Formats: sequence, structure tokens, C-alpha cells
Amino acid sequence: STRSTGAVTTRILERNPNMVALIVAGRTVAVLGHDEARSLRLGTKTRWTAQLKARVTALVQHGRAREAALRMMARRAHTRDELQRGLRKLKYATACVTGTLDALERDGWIDDAQCAAARVAQWERTTTARKPRSATWMVAKLVAAGIEPDVAEQCVARVMSSATERRSAEEALATALKAGKSLRAALAALSRRGFA
Repeated sequence: STRSTGAVTTRILERNPNMVALIVAGRTVAVLGHDEARSLRLGTKTRWTAQLKARVTALVQHGRAREAALRMMARRAHTRDELQRGLRKLKYATACVTGTLDALERDGWIDDAQCAAARVAQWERTTTARKPRSATWMVAKLVAAGIEPDVAEQCVARVMSSATERRSAEEALATALKAGKSLRAALAALSRRGFA
């Protein structure tokens, strides 16, 4: 069942010398990065078999999943869990997603603690009297994004003391009351934001 359909040749692409085309019977069957092509250990007598096709297909899928994950991270910081959900939504196989995320983590592209710190810093910058955020709310959002609870609590504690949180709640309450909201409605809004 390892029927071969021709010899495999390689050619470096002129438009992108970091990429290698795999050619069988004069037809390009895949384009891979140098490292991926090298990992196949292709020799001058390598034949295109079903087994080699499966290996090449897996490498191509990993490359596409990596590109998709990097595009997601180009927009904003993502946790490993968020990237996993995003790649699964794009219909990548579980093994492909796991391998891709492991490689990105090894390469330093994924760091949940840094992602949590970046989100907390952004929330701190954008918190206003009209849109306050409590420590409880921040921790809950981080945990929902896949951050470990202890890491989430540490990140939030670095920027939000209980005095800061209290001052934020007081400012939000005063702003809501000045805007004509009832005390009950203002307190309900604060409660939804995690203020006790």
C-alpha cells in the first residue's frame, strides 16, 4: 500500500527563497518552509507515496494553523485557550492545533501571564467613571479566557488595590447619580461590574 507515483524534486521559490516547492511529475504538490522540507529528509531517489503525502499534508496543515494563530495574535494578545478555540473554530484537527500551539509556546509567541498583564493594563487605562471595572470582574474575565486563577489574581493585584477599587466604585456611583440614575439602578450596574 505504499504505491509510488513518481520522484519528488524540490525547488526554492524565486519570489520567496525561504520556501521550497515539492514537485511530483512536473506538478507542485506542496510549498513548505525550509525547516519543514528538511524534516522530510528527501533524497534524490525519494518517491511520492501515500505515506509521504500524509506527512506533507500534516506539515502544510501545521503551517496554515501557525499562520492563522499569528494573524489572531497580530490583532491583540491571546491566551493559549483562546487560540485553541479559534483554531478549532477554523476546523483544524485537535492534534494539529495542539502541535501548533506547543511550537508557538516553545518559540515564545504564547505566554498566558504576559497576556493577562497586558489585558489588565489595558483595562486599567480604559477604566472610566462610566465604565468601571472591579478586581473581581477582571479576574473573572481572565479566567474565562483560560488564565489560571492564581495568575489572574496576581496580575490584577499588581495594579488594583482595594483602595483603588473603592475609589473607582465611588466615582462611578457619583457619575451615575449625577446622570439621573436611581440609586438602585446605579448599584445594580456596579454589581454587574463585580463591585460588592
